[in-house]
Amino acid sequence: MIGRRTGLAWIVAGTALLGLAHAAAAQDKVRVGLAVSGFTPYAPVYAAQELGIYKAKNLDVELTVYRGGGAAQEAVAAGAADIISFFPPGVAIGISKGVKQKIVAGAATVTPQGWHILVPPDSNIRTLNDLVGKKIGITSKGSTTDFYALWAGKTGGGDVQGIPLGGGGIIPALKSKQIDAAVLWPNLTFRLIAGNEARSLIDLGKEMPPNLPEVWVATQAMIDGKADVTRRFLESVMAATVRMQKDETFGLAYLKKYTEEKDDAIVKLAYDSVIKGARTDGRIEVAWLRNAYQLAETAGIGGLPPVEDIWTDKFQPVKAE
Repeated sequence: MIGRRTGLAWIVAGTALLGLAHAAAAQDKVRVGLAVSGFTPYAPVYAAQELGIYKAKNLDVELTVYRGGGAAQEAVAAGAADIISFFPPGVAIGISKGVKQKIVAGAATVTPQGWHILVPPDSNIRTLNDLVGKKIGITSKGSTTDFYALWAGKTGGGDVQGIPLGGGGIIPALKSKQIDAAVLWPNLTFRLIAGNEARSLIDLGKEMPPNLPEVWVATQAMIDGKADVTRRFLESVMAATVRMQKDETFGLAYLKKYTEEKDDAIVKLAYDSVIKGARTDGRIEVAWLRNAYQLAETAGIGGLPPVEDIWTDKFQPVKAE
């Protein structure tokens, strides 16, 4: 009798272990594409991984950094990414070319906080008018940096030459003066300005209207077939953002680690301007999308699908749980 009971106990225990193994193996995989590395607004995306939030939501999140938003968009088109962070006009262009995707939530700040157009310290470029005809470093064609460069040219009264250099090639090109200016993001902007390695020509966060510089974009397959997985990913990122906002000690420490920034003053500046101001509900307003479209029109891009066709409110508001 004892032998039978012992055998039965082993069977029950073995079944339980198999159940646990199956649960672990059943994590939903999400392939997420990001435009550049060390980008301050992406810190919560990585923090969610370190805090175990993805795991708690039964997600296996694979993060891949591409050479700009345009390259991340190409990954979606090729079926290599499920969710990416991008800019509304870029999303619209992708949709017009047949890419099955939609914006599902806003990310980070409504205006491009911490984004600047930088020039060498001794540059004779003083206004946007001086920028016309000049070479501006961008990550890739069709990226957020590309749209901002084109907007700057049009605002200055003419065209500029966007030079695609990838996320890691812009600063060396600016320092060596292979380009005349560059569109850069936090906290690279803070670091270069503080070190007198570059001068701000224009603070885009202050000069531009709300235009959603970063939005979360999901494939139609994710929206239709894996809506719960999409929702859990968005909730995870928002939850990590809330944690970084409420626990400033953790937020600053993690941001310093993620960006590999040694100067605490620059980390604090990036934290105050980007992380503290980041939205945690993924809210999108049509007016903000229309502002983004106006940027595309200013850059000479037309024929985009109606604003209503590039996003869905299915996931709004996102609950930071």
